[in-house]
Amino acid sequence: MSDRVPPRPDLQPGGAPVPEMPPAERPLATWRWWEALLVYLLILVVSAFATLPIFRFIRSQGLANLSASAVIALINVALLVLWLQAFHPRWRKVIGFPRRVWPEVRAGLGFGALLYPVIVLGVGIIVNLVLQVITGKSVHSPRQLPAHLSAAGVAISIVYAVVIAPIHEELFFRGILFRSLADRYGFAIGAAGSGLAFGLIHYVPGPWYGSLLLMSVMVFTGVALAWFYERRRNIVAGMVAHATFNVIGLTLILALR
Repeated sequence: MSDRVPPRPDLQPGGAPVPEMPPAERPLATWRWWEALLVYLLILVVSAFATLPIFRFIRSQGLANLSASAVIALINVALLVLWLQAFHPRWRKVIGFPRRVWPEVRAGLGFGALLYPVIVLGVGIIVNLVLQVITGKSVHSPRQLPAHLSAAGVAISIVYAVVIAPIHEELFFRGILFRSLADRYGFAIGAAGSGLAFGLIHYVPGPWYGSLLLMSVMVFTGVALAWFYERRRNIVAGMVAHATFNVIGLTLILALR
């Protein structure tokens, strides 16, 4: 039997450790920001028509609106993925999915829990005070959920806020829109552009100053989530952070009804 010890794969012949290979460079987004917005708007139109039967069969306006929002978001995710797969087959590498999920889940939980008080108690109060000075009125965000929710309505609200909305909104606003802007014009343009779009889709009818308060807060939330996405380099951490943010907000809304 030979006494020769086989070489270790992690050492060079001289005994020095083998240097680690640098991580593969992430490919740049192959879609343009205007293309992404156009596809998204077309998908919104298609999904809105697809939800028309909901308003026919569900009598409660509030429950119908919640159900339609959830269905629209699900259709949007499905059609966005089909579009990416058909025209931009390397989209998974562009957007970024982690090899190890649990560290990203932990990071997302921590960031989302920190983000909520910073945005609501920091940014929200400052914007509120500015709007009060401008309007001379008491400013409140418009109601985001119907005043009287059935058990089914509460269940749909939870599933939508905690699962559907984070997947839908992070996929498009960070993974698609931010990525396309940031890859061509830099982080600042990407964060500002995707944050502004993120704020606009959170419009809720009401007094203009109340709607502006909510949208402004969501713009800053979108910018913060873009920063976190860029730092973590994957979409999963942002989805978890978004879901955590929504859990805190929804819990407070339901508790204070």
